[in-house]
Amino acid sequence: MKTATACLTTEECSLDDEQQWHDLYSWLLPLVEMWVYYADVPSWLGQQKEISEDITQEALLRTFRYSQRAERGEVRSIASLKSLCRTIAQNHFRDRRKKERCLVRPTLEMPLLETIDPTNDPIDPSQIAVDRMMLSAVIVAAARTVIKFPQRQRIALLTDLANTADFGEHPGLLEQAFSEEGISLRDYSQPLSQEQGERNRHAALLCIAYKRLRKEIEV
Repeated sequence: MKTATACLTTEECSLDDEQQWHDLYSWLLPLVEMWVYYADVPSWLGQQKEISEDITQEALLRTFRYSQRAERGEVRSIASLKSLCRTIAQNHFRDRRKKERCLVRPTLEMPLLETIDPTNDPIDPSQIAVDRMMLSAVIVAAARTVIKFPQRQRIALLTDLANTADFGEHPGLLEQAFSEEGISLRDYSQPLSQEQGERNRHAALLCIAYKRLRKEIEV
């Protein structure tokens, strides 16, 4: 795995800044991992960890470049580095999910010769089926765990999941799992408060909730 500052050259980033970017990476990666794991993108199955790291690193690089422009007065100054980096990561995640959702990994019913590049290692269709079963099981377990969280943590987490979800005509795995627990995930889709103090409280609650979920649900 690349380090948190691997995407930043020594000319771009001083040693004094490295700890700040490492801390930002460590804070952002768990959020991105949850988005990716529950994104329901077939082509991502089995490689969620690598994709999460790629999205996080790209978000840090874009944030760093924006911060340089802000220092030169070319763009608006940054009120919160965490908030900016999370927004950039969320937008990059959504763009990538939209592009890659149309990619279909082979299943038991699909001829392998038509779907696999012979220059790559063969993909085992039975492993894909297992991946799907494991994904479904983890999502169901996560939904059952989240409903037991303290109210404020639960609301922060559900709001984040809803705001990053791509709701379609038919509910996805995550939406179905929460529906079975009596929660309509769509009801939590709403813009965050513009008041900085409230946004900071939401970010803190969200960080605690994700850490708690990761601890209770092995991802």
